[in-house]
Amino acid sequence: MSDIFLSYASEDLERVQILADALENAGWSVWWDRRIPIGQSFDSVIQRELDSARAVVVVWTRDAVISRWV
Repeated sequence: MSDIFLSYASEDLERVQILADALENAGWSVWWDRRIPIGQSFDSVIQRELDSARAVVVVWTRDAVISRWV
Protein backbone atom coordinates (compact mmCIF):
# COMPACT_ATOMS: atom_id res chain seq x y z
CA MET A 1 0.00 0.00 0.00
CA SER A 2 1.25 3.46 -0.91
CA ASP A 3 0.40 6.77 0.65
CA ILE A 4 -0.11 8.43 -2.72
CA PHE A 5 -1.19 7.12 -6.13
CA LEU A 6 -0.12 9.45 -8.96
CA SER A 7 -2.25 9.67 -12.09
CA TYR A 8 -0.85 11.59 -15.05
CA ALA A 9 -0.44 11.63 -18.83
CA SER A 10 2.72 9.95 -20.08
CA GLU A 11 3.59 13.13 -21.99
CA ASP A 12 4.15 14.76 -18.58
CA LEU A 13 6.63 12.15 -17.37
CA GLU A 14 9.49 14.57 -16.68
CA ARG A 15 7.30 16.91 -14.64
CA VAL A 16 5.74 14.02 -12.72
CA GLN A 17 9.15 12.51 -11.93
CA ILE A 18 10.04 15.76 -10.16
CA LEU A 19 6.76 15.65 -8.22
CA ALA A 20 7.18 11.98 -7.27
CA ASP A 21 10.73 12.60 -6.08
CA ALA A 22 9.63 15.60 -4.00
CA LEU A 23 6.81 13.64 -2.36
CA GLU A 24 9.12 10.72 -1.57
CA ASN A 25 11.78 13.09 -0.19
CA ALA A 26 9.07 14.49 2.09
CA GLY A 27 8.55 11.00 3.50
CA TRP A 28 5.49 9.81 1.52
CA SER A 29 5.38 6.51 -0.31
CA VAL A 30 4.34 7.08 -3.92
CA TRP A 31 3.01 4.65 -6.51
CA TRP A 32 2.82 5.43 -10.20
CA ASP A 33 2.81 3.36 -13.35
CA ARG A 34 6.60 3.23 -13.55
CA ARG A 35 6.32 0.60 -10.82
CA ILE A 36 4.15 -1.98 -12.59
CA PRO A 37 5.87 -5.34 -12.14
CA ILE A 38 6.88 -7.10 -15.35
CA GLY A 39 4.45 -9.81 -16.35
CA GLN A 40 1.48 -8.45 -14.38
CA SER A 41 -1.74 -7.15 -15.90
CA PHE A 42 -1.68 -3.36 -16.19
CA ASP A 43 -5.40 -3.03 -15.39
CA SER A 44 -5.37 -5.26 -12.32
CA VAL A 45 -2.24 -3.66 -10.86
CA ILE A 46 -3.66 -0.15 -11.36
CA GLN A 47 -6.96 -1.12 -9.70
CA ARG A 48 -5.24 -2.80 -6.76
CA GLU A 49 -3.01 0.22 -6.17
CA LEU A 50 -5.93 2.67 -6.49
CA ASP A 51 -7.95 0.65 -3.99
CA SER A 52 -5.14 0.55 -1.45
CA ALA A 53 -3.72 4.07 -1.74
CA ARG A 54 -4.41 6.53 1.05
CA ALA A 55 -4.74 9.40 -1.45
CA VAL A 56 -4.84 9.96 -5.20
CA VAL A 57 -3.10 12.91 -6.83
CA VAL A 58 -4.11 13.65 -10.41
CA VAL A 59 -1.69 15.81 -12.35
CA TRP A 60 -4.06 17.81 -14.56
CA THR A 61 -2.46 19.12 -17.73
CA ARG A 62 -3.67 19.64 -21.29
CA ASP A 63 -2.49 16.13 -22.13
CA ALA A 64 -4.08 14.62 -19.03
CA VAL A 65 -7.49 16.09 -19.87
CA ILE A 66 -7.59 14.24 -23.18
CA SER A 67 -5.94 11.04 -21.94
CA ARG A 68 -8.08 7.91 -21.83
CA TRP A 69 -6.14 6.58 -18.84
CA VAL A 70 -5.93 9.58 -16.49
